[in-house]
Amino acid sequence: MAFRALLRGKPALASAFRLGLCQHSTPVQQRTRRLLHGSAHEHMAAAAATAAIATKSAMEQHSNPASFAVEKPYPYYVAYTEEGTVRVDVRKSPQLVGLTSSRGTRGYNQDRAEFRPLRIPGMVADRRDKSSAQVMYLGVYDGHGGDSCAEYLKQVLTSHIETATVDELQSVLSMMHQYGKDWSDYTPEALEQLEAAVQRREVPTFLTINERLTLAFLSADSAVRNLRWSDGQGSTACSVLLWDSEGLPFWTRESQLHMSVASVGDSKALLCRADQKGGLATALTSPHHPGVRTERERLQRHGAFFSRDSFGEERAMARVANTRAFGDWQVKRFGVIAEPEIRHFNLSGDDAAFVAVVSDGLTSVLTDQEIVDIVKGCDTPAAAARRLVDVGERMGSDDNMTALVLRLPAWDAPMRDLTQELRQRRLDSVDQIRRLRGSMLVGPHGGSSSMQESHAQHAAHVHLATPERLLRRIFTTHQRPHLSVAQIQQRVRASGYRLTLIADPEDIVLDTDEESGSVVAVPEIMRMTLSVLGRARMSIGSDASLVLQKDCALTPEQEREQLSLEDVTKAWRLIGLHVIEA
Repeated sequence: MAFRALLRGKPALASAFRLGLCQHSTPVQQRTRRLLHGSAHEHMAAAAATAAIATKSAMEQHSNPASFAVEKPYPYYVAYTEEGTVRVDVRKSPQLVGLTSSRGTRGYNQDRAEFRPLRIPGMVADRRDKSSAQVMYLGVYDGHGGDSCAEYLKQVLTSHIETATVDELQSVLSMMHQYGKDWSDYTPEALEQLEAAVQRREVPTFLTINERLTLAFLSADSAVRNLRWSDGQGSTACSVLLWDSEGLPFWTRESQLHMSVASVGDSKALLCRADQKGGLATALTSPHHPGVRTERERLQRHGAFFSRDSFGEERAMARVANTRAFGDWQVKRFGVIAEPEIRHFNLSGDDAAFVAVVSDGLTSVLTDQEIVDIVKGCDTPAAAARRLVDVGERMGSDDNMTALVLRLPAWDAPMRDLTQELRQRRLDSVDQIRRLRGSMLVGPHGGSSSMQESHAQHAAHVHLATPERLLRRIFTTHQRPHLSVAQIQQRVRASGYRLTLIADPEDIVLDTDEESGSVVAVPEIMRMTLSVLGRARMSIGSDASLVLQKDCALTPEQEREQLSLEDVTKAWRLIGLHVIEA
């Protein structure tokens, strides 16, 4: 009781002790810490073991581990209040931050992520505490071609951010000028004023946050060039920096938070606002893909061409899906740069509930609002990160998945799950597709030996292909960005191709009826497509509840639904459809 009385009237410290965050020294405070941290140490033990295995695996795949920076001491997050100083080891605070990463169906995990406090001169009131930091950092790095680049960024990017100086400007610009002849006079927009000041010999005392982040990203990318894997590997980066200029804790309602988000590629940061609508998702980043006009135009100015791979995904120079990336030095001169897109946000204590940073393994199967709503139903950020990855796996993601969630002051504000019914319908649809695929494999055609022999002979003439080529022909022949469901049905039938959920040609059974055996009826395919996309139209039952149309036939409203090539490609990939070529 005496300890609680001590905290009464001291909201910042009371909040910290309730969360079990502070360094304690007295016996009473130590007992309080043990009480509050019961599951935190178990969580961190598991996290540390996972991180050690991942780091060991990554280092074994690198030919030159010495090129990675030696891991520096992990700082406390420090916050200054009128009542005293709060120091927190955020690694042991699952009630503040949570991180989960999974390889999914891939052979190994190319994603990396980190969270740590940073000490950046001039951003927070400096109390001469050299062992702690006041800026909270979140980073997700999605590697491609291997995990070396993502692992490298995890090791060194935060150091570049902390130590960036004006002295790096010339080396960064010099490196960019070496991309090619048409880069000889290029200066990133965020560095133009800094370059002009240096030319006037008016060197600033502090870098702006835009200058610091741009120099840090480009310096890290310049260092990548000297590593053996720099041509064939790359990575995205989504970095979130959060701080209160007076040093107040980021989880207290008294704080006035500043947030800067720097992104390269398609990893995503989302903010959940504590609004009257129940907690809407706000995207803090935009993907850097060839389909984005400004990105496409930049690459075209430098001679890039675009094509689609076998999955229907558009790529630059037939290699990269992201128009900005670390590494990928073979395509740097075509505009695939690591210059970050930076956005800034101001948050008062009651504005926001949490920030989530995720890789595209999750955004490919979940909408922004679904990601935010999944987090809302969890007690801690650590539980939220685990649940996001679990749902992503159930939704059929075929990529690595990473989720990083940070608690903000309005975490406990009342909010509603705005997509619960839609999400459950989608999960039911995915489960139905799996059951249907399984029933095809053990269906009525698996009986007699004579039938199996006939099946084997027929299977020798059957080949399966992904449906992307068929879809491109359907959409590009008519030069229309969107087609109705009825038009897609008509053109699939006219193509003469049949579709199946079976992935092994040896399991295919073809009857004389074009929509029997292993073949899925076209209306059923389109019904599943709408369901997976969350576009299945609902009807109002007599009890005024929402009722899903269960039968295979599509309603007139469903047949009028407009879909793009990207919509159908994404849905059919998640469903697992194949084209039968017999």
